[in-house]
Amino acid sequence: MEIKGSKHRLKQKDLVMNIFFLFEKRYEHSNVESIWDIKLPIEDIKTELEEICSVHYRSSLWIYTQLRRYEEDLGVELFRKDSAGCKKGSFYLSINDKMLKFYQKQHLYVSDKIKVANGVFDKIINEAKLRQAGTVRMFLGAGSTIYHLANILAERAWQHPLKYCIYTHNLGALKRLLEPGVDLKNLDLFTAKGQIDPVTYTILGQLDEVDFTIPFDYVIMGTSYILEGQLYVESGKETEIKGAILHRVKGEKILVLTKHEFTDQPIGGLQPYGSIGDYDYVIVPVHGNDSDTKKSYELVFEQYRSLFEPEIIHWNYMILKVINTGPDIG
Repeated sequence: MEIKGSKHRLKQKDLVMNIFFLFEKRYEHSNVESIWDIKLPIEDIKTELEEICSVHYRSSLWIYTQLRRYEEDLGVELFRKDSAGCKKGSFYLSINDKMLKFYQKQHLYVSDKIKVANGVFDKIINEAKLRQAGTVRMFLGAGSTIYHLANILAERAWQHPLKYCIYTHNLGALKRLLEPGVDLKNLDLFTAKGQIDPVTYTILGQLDEVDFTIPFDYVIMGTSYILEGQLYVESGKETEIKGAILHRVKGEKILVLTKHEFTDQPIGGLQPYGSIGDYDYVIVPVHGNDSDTKKSYELVFEQYRSLFEPEIIHWNYMILKVINTGPDIG
């Protein structure tokens, strides 16, 4: 590896993050239907890293070794390597198409998740100023998009004269908010008790142990799939918990989405826990897609436009007010 500029090399986490950004960029600007279909030559990755990060890597194997070490530390597989048809020392990278665990999903569509998380944070700050509120009480649900909101809170909460009372059963979010260096003067953290799901990284307690009487300013949740307006997640236990939180916890309900959750394909064996109409707001990213055709999830999302009234259209995100609380698409 040669040294160029002021940076010798990226930290493993930053290297992984930037490579995922490259996959998303290539996906959004292409006509392929799935991000799993993208295969990036390692030479293209090195060129992009040099242009974006001003870091020049001579060794392709060194990059792959860093990715593997990062995966080993997390205990999950993020990338797949394919050397078929390549010259010696060269290979393609693709994203693992079996992403079920929290620490895998945390990296997928990360730029969209950051856009949405910023939308949530901007909404909270702006409305607190309008209400002249000194405290915001919020419930953070499960999922990796919520983790990125927690990351923004960890980095920026101290910048505003606002107290945050945060309740969450999201271990990823909780862990981020308790990392060294986070200023906890403006953060009060509360969590549930119960069994930990190692796949979703969520505390799944018993419903009779949840205090549904606490009034929240915001109840912020994500989901895995949306089919005909109904919301689904993979875990039966989480389905039960999410349904109870959605329908019984008091507060303005915000659904955070990357749009990739929208599908028109059958979801076998899963039961819905709610619908889009159960929420007050939906926040989605704005995509700069310049491909010839829209992705299928964008086309499905367009079918739901009648349910929403745009409240804020930012160049990175849209905050949509849910105006139809009756039957959804279907």
